[in-house]
Amino acid sequence: MLLEINMTTRDDTRIVALIERAERETPFCDCGEPMAAVATDRQIWLNCTAHQNHPGGTVRRFLAALASAGHTRRLLVDPV
Repeated sequence: MLLEINMTTRDDTRIVALIERAERETPFCDCGEPMAAVATDRQIWLNCTAHQNHPGGTVRRFLAALASAGHTRRLLVDPV
């Protein structure tokens, strides 16, 4: 049986306000790339856009993951 959380309009409004505030407070990563809100596994993260999935093979994705270790990543919303 799946747990279903009913979100209200008030919850949606608070989440949008939280995302907008985070993007205003941290518009750029330490590396200079812009930040963007990204939803992953029911969580919303503020990620460096250099952190996004890179096209290519396994070696290229591995090198991108190593390079992204110093980039900004902040959890914004974590459902209970």
